[in-house]
This record gives sequence, structure tokens and C-alpha cells, in this order.
Amino acid sequence: MRFPSTDTLHRVCHRYGPGRLPGANRPDIGAGYAAATAALAATFSFASAAILGELTGILPSNDGLVWFVFASLALPVVVPAAFVVAIIVWRLLPTDLPLFGPIAGLLGTLGTYVASLLALGLVLTLSAALGFSGADPMNAAAFSFGVVVVGFTVTWWITLPVGAISATVYTAVVSGTT
Repeated sequence: MRFPSTDTLHRVCHRYGPGRLPGANRPDIGAGYAAATAALAATFSFASAAILGELTGILPSNDGLVWFVFASLALPVVVPAAFVVAIIVWRLLPTDLPLFGPIAGLLGTLGTYVASLLALGLVLTLSAALGFSGADPMNAAAFSFGVVVVGFTVTWWITLPVGAISATVYTAVVSGTT
């Protein structure tokens, strides 16, 4: 799929955005930067929607603030996870696959949830096993799983489309310049 402004988008990203970052000229690393940017945008969009939902009365009092904090705490986990997962997906998935962009974006987004579960579970379970948290390791692992399930349940509506669209746009930009 070719977008009319991909040349402009490529120039802007190369001059001002992630295109200046180390390794961005490699398609797999560039995909990681694109996915991390998409994760940041999806997290910001979800947090903004939560606050807007509370301000307009769609969400009960303080629910918007709770979801805003939830998104803010998830940010340092999901952005690096999206970066790593996108690189892996880009390297493993054949690029000649029809609809490569949307498929890679959806797989990358779902993989980000799994990678976030592994990262959060590892940190919480290890801290419990080493006696830092006072929790039992099984409860820490179960809590990690619950946090990611809740995260997926409340954010899928924004993360899946943003992931698919951003990967589609990134694929169009890369295919237009290689």
C-alpha cells in the first residue's frame, strides 16, 4: 500500500524524528523505533481518553485518574517491549507476505503484551523470591499476569489499531525508499 506523503514522512522522520537515532537506517531497527513511537502514542491516547472520560462524566469519579496513572506506570515497560518485539517480528516475518504491515503491527502489539508480562513477571517474581517485596513468588507472578490481562482488556481498542496502522505506514515508507 502506497501513501501519498510517504516521501515527506520519510524526510521528516530522518531529519527530526526517529530517523536520527542509531541504526534507524536498518529496516528492523527502524521498525523498533516506529513501534516504540506507536506504543508511546497509544499510551498517551489511552491516558488522554481516560482523563477526558472522567471530565465528561463517562467514567465515574477518579476512574479516569486511576487509568491515567495505570498508563503512566506502564509506559516504561511497554515502550522498550514494543521496540524489542518489533525488531524480532520484522526479522522473523517474511517481508513479502501480503499485508505485511498490518500483520506485523498486530503481531508486534500482541507480542508487546507478552513481553510486558515477561518483564513485569520477572521483576516482581524475582523481587518476591529475593525477599524484597514481602510477597510470595507465586502471588507476584499471578499479580503480574493479572496486571497485563487488565491492561489488555482496557487498552486493546487503541493499541491494536495504532500498532497495525503504524506498521503499515512504516512499511510503506521503507518500501518507498529501498
